[in-house]
Amino acid sequence: MGAPGIIAAGGVFRDNWAMVRGCFHIKGGVGFAFEAELLAIITAITLAHDRNWLRLWIESDSMYVVKLLESRSSDVPWRFMNLWQNTLRILQDFQLIITHIYREGNQPADIMAHNDRTEGWWPFAINEITLAVARDMSTHSHVRTVLG
Repeated sequence: MGAPGIIAAGGVFRDNWAMVRGCFHIKGGVGFAFEAELLAIITAITLAHDRNWLRLWIESDSMYVVKLLESRSSDVPWRFMNLWQNTLRILQDFQLIITHIYREGNQPADIMAHNDRTEGWWPFAINEITLAVARDMSTHSHVRTVLG
């Protein structure tokens, strides 16, 4: 919130049948919006790797972060450099698609990022996510993994 302000990241993992496989929320201290999006992508890739989910479609509402990931660039803030380098290393194991989505299409992830819960990983859809995912799926013709 604000620029810079307190940042948090969240994401929702879905399978090919739109079933929620998990969601997460993580705080990132003070930073900018693109840093929250970077933190979400780093966290999502790490969580997916830990669970051996090696086929991943990431949607982000930050075009800058999408371009960073597409190019495998190391042009990230220094405080994220070690995490980012580790993320780039484990990406070698993945089949990855990364696309840009407007914030309005990223509601489930936005809910997780702005969630007041403590930081964590939930291997199911928390209550706030169930309705958002149903709404999202009724307005989109394809299934995807959403991050924000």
